[in-house]
Amino acid sequence: MMRRDYLLAELRCASLRARLWQADIDAVGLALKAGWLDPEQAVEALHDCDCLQFISPERSHGNETTT
Repeated sequence: MMRRDYLLAELRCASLRARLWQADIDAVGLALKAGWLDPEQAVEALHDCDCLQFISPERSHGNETTT
């Protein structure tokens, strides 16, 4: 396999991974919106599917927000 072919195969795999991440993020968002998950569970689910890297969740306690 030539280097070009290998790189094209890697790009196809990366594109598929991105689609899977999008589907996981959308699913967690819908579950959170529907009340099936609380925010902590949503963050854990994103961590489990390696999508936490795409957001920076803030921790909130009452009216005070910290990162």
